[in-house]
Amino acid sequence: MTMPKSMCAAVFGLVYSVALTAQSTTTAISPQDMRVRLFALADDSMGGRRSGSIGDFKAAEYVAAEFRRLGLEPAGEGGTWFQTVPFYYSEPAATTLAAGDSTLKGGVDFVPVGRAVPFAHIAGATAMYGGDVSDSAKWIATEQSAGRVLVFDLRPGPDGQRRLVRGLTRVATHFAQAAAVAVAELDLLAPEVVYQIAGRRLVTDTTRAEGQPPLLLVTPRAAELLLGAPPERLATGATGRSVRGDLGIRFFAVSYPARNVIGVLRGSDRALRGEYVALSAHNDHVGYDHVPVDHDSVRAYNRVVRPMGADSPDHLLTDVERARVRQILDSLRKLRPPRLDSIRNGADDDGSGTVAILEIAQSLAAGHERPRRSILFISHTGEEEGLVGSEWFTDHPTVPLDSIVAEIDQDMVGRGTASDLPAGGPAYLEVIGARRLSTEFGDLLESANAAQLQPFRFNYAYDAPGHPLQYYCRADHYSYARYGIPSVSLSRGEHLDYHQVTDEPQYIDYDDMARVATMVRDAALRVANRDQRPRLDHPKGDPHAPCVQ
Repeated sequence: MTMPKSMCAAVFGLVYSVALTAQSTTTAISPQDMRVRLFALADDSMGGRRSGSIGDFKAAEYVAAEFRRLGLEPAGEGGTWFQTVPFYYSEPAATTLAAGDSTLKGGVDFVPVGRAVPFAHIAGATAMYGGDVSDSAKWIATEQSAGRVLVFDLRPGPDGQRRLVRGLTRVATHFAQAAAVAVAELDLLAPEVVYQIAGRRLVTDTTRAEGQPPLLLVTPRAAELLLGAPPERLATGATGRSVRGDLGIRFFAVSYPARNVIGVLRGSDRALRGEYVALSAHNDHVGYDHVPVDHDSVRAYNRVVRPMGADSPDHLLTDVERARVRQILDSLRKLRPPRLDSIRNGADDDGSGTVAILEIAQSLAAGHERPRRSILFISHTGEEEGLVGSEWFTDHPTVPLDSIVAEIDQDMVGRGTASDLPAGGPAYLEVIGARRLSTEFGDLLESANAAQLQPFRFNYAYDAPGHPLQYYCRADHYSYARYGIPSVSLSRGEHLDYHQVTDEPQYIDYDDMARVATMVRDAALRVANRDQRPRLDHPKGDPHAPCVQ
């Protein structure tokens, strides 16, 4: 299970083809077929399927091969199954920094973050303490910042990482005249996160943040070297040492193109077959770690402290929680020794949705009657990078965008049991966005669900305007909704394995996942076979305006 960095390239190159060997599957939507598909797609050899990696490249090849085998028509660029989405790597270049007589080491004492800036040469700028990065009311005045290397810290308190992120998004733009902005909280980040931001980073374009200073995360020790004293001992506006250095970023193309995979099941009605009901899921995930961890320890800890995985808030263990984690881990140790793990397999996120659309495609393609409208199957890349693949498709559609009458996205439809979340169970399903543009579309989804042998209980709580988790803005369906296409995101919910190395196929509920896919197929047929497309209740807005939950 472990995939140390030195082995990754060699192992992926040797075994990726084994994981996705074509399997014979039945025409019905089957839990067993889903299991076979998902164990292949979320295999360790796929390396976590990060966009631009060989694992996600082969996942796209697999989806395209299945579309072809099932009898769909290619609907990508130039008559192919694919649409390439531009991705690049960025990495620090010529990065040095010195404070007085002390030299700071890039990737250890400091790392650049945020948007890339043009090459910056700092020659004798004075460091200055700017205040607590999360409390803008106590920052130095803007006019004090010109030509300075500003150093901020983050005072102790709850929810530290979220306060840090909110502060980072503001300081670089607020202090545009500074020579550089540094925040002394590099020690808050896990070693794997530091590795990712200090080395190559996946980006979607090579535009530079003109008019902004370089933004750095530094260690407390580096902040002390810059300022001449620990920040907590200084008054806001205190000056420090003279700083020298060169900061820059270079870009280069990813090794393997990141691709949307697009296929069509052509409709039977000559008057309506030029319109589409789109069914989507994303084929990418977040890759692999360079620092392996114990699989069972992660699950035990998350079971007690982080029940929503990466979306759980920061939390310090109580004595009771620490004892509970130890109890769970002791029980697991009686069954097996520690298991090092470094692959973020993405079985549920979103191997489950990818497998679901393949099962639906096979079921519809083998049906006795084709739907009147065409069904557009889209496997997006780049969802984990910020809905990049779906945004690229809707901004550069390979079919007329106004011909898409509705869109249903499945993302994390493989869990939702009572052990995953308090309200979980066979009836649990989260529904986001169904009635935001078209009440009629939401009603069609409800009616398809009501007709199931075992209907789901739709949870609309996360669709509420202003909900802090922002689910409406975080799934690929939004890329379609912003263009006025009635769209919905379906999910069985987050869980302790969300974005963890433990999101593996053995933890999936295949029976209920098949029920979701069956309901989605039936809902798509209801929309596809109507005389009229779902009526909009709201006019199309600006597709490039910020998303509003």
